[in-house]
Amino acid sequence: MRMIQLEIKQHGLHQKKKVKTNNRKPNKRKEQLSKWEIEDLMGVRRDIYTR
Repeated sequence: MRMIQLEIKQHGLHQKKKVKTNNRKPNKRKEQLSKWEIEDLMGVRRDIYTR
């Protein structure tokens, strides 16, 4: 078995190992909103107009 492996290496028929790259996206920071900002986004803080 060792002879076959040696011959493969000598003739350059062995497969080279692939190098893994890091393709992961970095974690996004969660945006911290205050209570006032959340209420503003929901429309609680809108002006009230009368006729």
